[in-house]
Amino acid sequence: MEKYNIGQEILKEVKAKYPSVTAFAKDLCKSSSATYEIFGKTSLDTDLLLKISQLLERDFFREFSEKCLNGEVAVEDKDMTENHINCLLPEDELHVFTYDKHEMVLEEYFLLPRKKPLVAFCGWKDRGEEACVKQTCVIGENIFGKGMVRPLRFNSKNLADLEAQIPMLTSIPQKAFVILYKGSGLQNGYDHVILLAEKLLAASGKHVVLICSNRNWVDEYSLEYSSYAEPAFDTWKERIFACVLDNSQNDFVYNRELYYAIKGCGYIDAIRNCLGFLHIDGMDEEKVKQLIAEAKEKLSTFKDTIIKEDEERERHLISSLVVRPEDMEKFERHMSKDAVSIWIDVFKDTGTIYNFQGSFESMILGDDLWYSDAPM
Repeated sequence: MEKYNIGQEILKEVKAKYPSVTAFAKDLCKSSSATYEIFGKTSLDTDLLLKISQLLERDFFREFSEKCLNGEVAVEDKDMTENHINCLLPEDELHVFTYDKHEMVLEEYFLLPRKKPLVAFCGWKDRGEEACVKQTCVIGENIFGKGMVRPLRFNSKNLADLEAQIPMLTSIPQKAFVILYKGSGLQNGYDHVILLAEKLLAASGKHVVLICSNRNWVDEYSLEYSSYAEPAFDTWKERIFACVLDNSQNDFVYNRELYYAIKGCGYIDAIRNCLGFLHIDGMDEEKVKQLIAEAKEKLSTFKDTIIKEDEERERHLISSLVVRPEDMEKFERHMSKDAVSIWIDVFKDTGTIYNFQGSFESMILGDDLWYSDAPM
């Protein structure tokens, strides 16, 4: 069983209740870097722990004492500290961050020792590119100090200038670089500019954030999915930290899930299959619940709405996304409504699924008022 790590428990609570570590650090009256050190600790001063408990409205004193008495407290391992804290930038998948998490992921990169550049594919539709660079620099300066983050701007035509500047950039006092690449990508993604970002980090030992345009779409004629982010991630994932900073409309998640729905391999399709549409062995209820939990975590467009209930039952309308009017016109003939939403009836006391859209049971119980207005 995994040992109780109080620093990690505090970090989880901060992520759940604060928009960023900087916001929490201000309330705690500590610097961002000092606050991040707390997350790597397995024990804390009592005065500090009291203040943290009050800010987060969680009794860490009680938890810590109970775990101590049971011998369940982790022993601090400095070699493991970075891996414990580094949970916002997983290396095994292209992680997508919603609008409210941008600041926190950039903070984490700047605060921890890094051996790789961070490549952020940004969907800043509701902000200009310059605003994107400015915000990233402000986050870095909150940690390193005023003027300690150097913004750089390049496009596909002047990348040779970046390579020529690397020796000079290595010697300047700034502690981090934010590179805005204005281009649609080179062969196999952003290979050239990512390689130069990697060279700059290796030569300088400083943090390097490379901001690239994020665009993904579904071709209405060929029904193919195209993206700038995924090819670059597949090529470079062993040598970079990569993430998508989605915009407030969640365009990246929306377009990707729209494509999966058109192709019949989205979350709703998987849930329908486990409910018994394609399985003669009946419903796999545990798998259904697992898929719903995973969709809630990974899809910013996912919705689970109770649309009807009585004393015993609830009807949940599960939707992976709401298809936009312009896409409904383009893709309606290729995608049924069942590919993006489904209703499921559950018993309140046990959470057991007993009916779902299109089931045989709902047909034979058609005279039951509960089913008279079931959305089909």
